[in-house]
Order: sequence, then C-alpha cells, then structure tokens
Amino acid sequence: MPIGAKPPINCCPPTSTKILDFKLPSSKLPLRIRPAAHLVDDAYIAKYSKAVELMKALPEDDPRSFMQQAKYRNKNHQPPTLVDLHYNGNENCTSDQDQQSSNLSIMYRQMVSNGKTAKLFLGSSYRAGDEPDPGIGSIENIPHNTVHVWTGDNTQPNFEDMGDFYSAARDPIFFSHHSNIDRMWTIWKTLGGKRTEFTDPDWLDATFLFYDENANLVRVKVRDCIDHKKMRYAYQEVDIPWLKSKPTPRTLIKKVAKGFHHHGQKLKHLKHKI
Repeated sequence: MPIGAKPPINCCPPTSTKILDFKLPSSKLPLRIRPAAHLVDDAYIAKYSKAVELMKALPEDDPRSFMQQAKYRNKNHQPPTLVDLHYNGNENCTSDQDQQSSNLSIMYRQMVSNGKTAKLFLGSSYRAGDEPDPGIGSIENIPHNTVHVWTGDNTQPNFEDMGDFYSAARDPIFFSHHSNIDRMWTIWKTLGGKRTEFTDPDWLDATFLFYDENANLVRVKVRDCIDHKKMRYAYQEVDIPWLKSKPTPRTLIKKVAKGFHHHGQKLKHLKHKI
C-alpha cells in the first residue's frame, strides 16, 4: 500500500474454496448493445445510478460491494471542464477548442501511429520471473493512465481515488473508464495492418479471478474475452472524430544572419520538420 493510503484496509479478497471456470453465454442469446455514454437517456442513467446505490449498500465483506463510497475527486475537473488526455499534474490553461483538438490528435497518435502492432498497443510480454514494467502499451500509457490521474484528487497524497491503484475502483467512473478502454481495443482491431492480438499461449491462457453477480469466484482466461460478441454484447456505432485527426507536422524555419560562417561554410536558412 502507498504511504498515506486511507482508510487502513485489508486488500485480500474474501476466502473462497471453490473456483468456477467462466463459460461463454449461448450464441442464441440476443446481442446487447452498449450505448455511447454521451448519448444515453435519463432512464439509462437512473438505472445505472440505482445499480451503484445497491452495490454501495452491500456490507463491506461482500465481494460484490464497493468498500466504501467514493469520496475523493479533483474538484477542478468537473463538468463542463474538458478532460486533458496529456495531463501531467499541471493545469493546462487553454481554450476548449484547442483542448479538443489536442485530445483528438493524441487519440490518433496512440491508437494509430504508436499502436501498429500488438506489442506497441498492448505492451511487451510479462511472464513469471520477469523484471517488472517490461514495456507499457501505447493505450495504457495515454489516455488510460492520464485519465486516472486527471480524475483523482490532487490534494490527496496519492491522487485518491482514481489516481492510485489501491483506491481507483472506489470511484464508479473507474468501470466506465475501463469499459471505454475495452471499446478502444475493439476499434484498434478494425484499423488494419498488423493489428491483431498475440497468439502466445502464455497470454491467451493467462487467468484472472472475479466475483460474479451471485458472489461466486470465477476464473476467466484472456482468450475468453478476445471476441466481445461471443460474450453477447457490442458497442453502439458512432462517429469517431479522432480517426480523422492525424497530426500535421509543423515546419520551422530558422533564419541565420547572412555572412555568418562556421568552419568556413556559409549557413543558409535551415528548414526541418518536427
């Protein structure tokens, strides 16, 4: 736990002697569509809010519950403030138009330019015995990590809640944020080139343990999650502005005074791309 973590907590999950293997739902079930967050109606928000309320009402030792209600959030980063996908802890005093343009360019860079292969997009392989942090993927670095820090409270010692691993899931936005990252993964696979998942069995058979809606401990493999439609859901198709926001290189021209010589050579105007 980081210094200053609060309140003192036992991070070990409840003891369970039985683990169930995850089974994909029947292909005959209807395909549920997950709506875009900015297009949901009041009825959808009310249903979501009720679900969060019910989870928070569960006792602390129930594996389905929030440990406690989220308390910490950056007070300066509330609507209508636009998120800064390149946030580094310092406030970026720029216009909404410039912020939006920057965000779109960042998304293009991380999803398209910097994510041309599975290793670049998802990160380097990490096996038992390896040194930590072998190489982060483009999407995990930015915008995944930056949104965590931007949302967390900068007056707290560890940017609680969203800004630290131990406390992030106390904020309900944690789950919406990660659902959107999953959506980015599905979009990435449609962009062509070498954008396909790893075929290494160490990755495909890596397992994670979760509690289901009945408080059963369930083991899920990565291979179970690759095709989201097999889990009987899909994302609402909406316009994706960042796909049309390829950054344009700027041209800098450095003018050097005429007559200045360096090692006997006259320097002319220098022109280069950045």
